[in-house]
Amino acid sequence: MTQLWPEGLPIEVDAVDGRPASASWQHRRRFVRAVTDQWLIHDGWWLDEIWRHYFEVETADGLLCVVYCDLLCDRWYLERVYD
Repeated sequence: MTQLWPEGLPIEVDAVDGRPASASWQHRRRFVRAVTDQWLIHDGWWLDEIWRHYFEVETADGLLCVVYCDLLCDRWYLERVYD
C-alpha cells in the first residue's frame, strides 16, 4: 500500500547541486541510487504560493519515493512512498 502525506513529512536531505543525495527518514539514512523523475510546481501566487521541486527517487535499499524541496523556505519533505 502506498503511503501518502499530502502536506509532506519533514525530512533531512543532503543535496548536491540541488538534487537529493541522501535523506533521513524513520531514524535511518537512505542514500539515493537514482533520480527517476523530477518536476517543478509553481502555482497559487495570487493566494497561497506553492513553489516546489519534486524528485522521484530510488534509494540504495530499494525504496521508491517522492521527495520535494519547498523552494520558498528551503526545506525538504517526503510526500509519497511506493510499495
